[in-house]
Amino acid sequence: MVQLSDFALFVDQSAPFPHGGLAEPIPLIPDFDLEMPRVYKQPSPPPLRRAGRSARKLLALAGPAYRNNDSGQFGKIYGALSAEFRADLQWVLSCWDYLLSTQGCRFLARDSQEKLYCRGDYRIFTRNDFEGLVYRSFRECLVSFASQPQTAGFERFLRDTLWTRLSDSYRRLEEPADPNQRKLTAYSYLRCAPYQFLNRYHHERVTQVVRRLPLPLRQTVELYHLSFYREEAACNQTGLTSLEFRRKRWTALKTIAGKDYLSFRLLRQIERY
Repeated sequence: MVQLSDFALFVDQSAPFPHGGLAEPIPLIPDFDLEMPRVYKQPSPPPLRRAGRSARKLLALAGPAYRNNDSGQFGKIYGALSAEFRADLQWVLSCWDYLLSTQGCRFLARDSQEKLYCRGDYRIFTRNDFEGLVYRSFRECLVSFASQPQTAGFERFLRDTLWTRLSDSYRRLEEPADPNQRKLTAYSYLRCAPYQFLNRYHHERVTQVVRRLPLPLRQTVELYHLSFYREEAACNQTGLTSLEFRRKRWTALKTIAGKDYLSFRLLRQIERY
């Protein structure tokens, strides 16, 4: 579970690096000045009530509109039903602190337009994002209800599936976009560019050392340490067994340690990210 943490970095930025390189200032991690909520009891839902006559008429039209791909009609029905079931949506919206407390925070990748004005590849999933997720989940529930015969009414179907669908969607945000990669920590997301070292000189130095390795050894380091692949995915990529992959990875690290001990330590500490 991803949680926000406090980090303290102590680096002597005035000390020169070898080969004429100078230390690059470490980007500051923003101080959000907030604490994670501690709400471990989910708010009680409103009493379940039967949908009114107007809602039942709309639900009867939702199925044909969806099956006929009439997006305009279906959109109008969705908007009207959102108002009809406002109490259920308000209940789910009130569960934001509970969701944060039990599942932790999440992060979203910035698109190219956002990166023009913000430093960093990711941003925190906010309450506004959560509100959008609530309404998307409600629409998915309506689509699921309209696309197949149902024995129960929509009000019961919504109560049974809305929160489960929403919490599952929120949980999946923790998974990397590339299924081959391991999960990142909150520290990784708060850094400017995950999968890279904070200091550009460090990143270039490690990359140069890794490139001088023989191909079978280089692949293990590039996949596991620099691309953050899961061991199973890295084995599939290289065609090695788990034991062979571990042996080659440790051989590669020993070789790097003999040539450049700083690069070896940097590769070992990137696991913290």
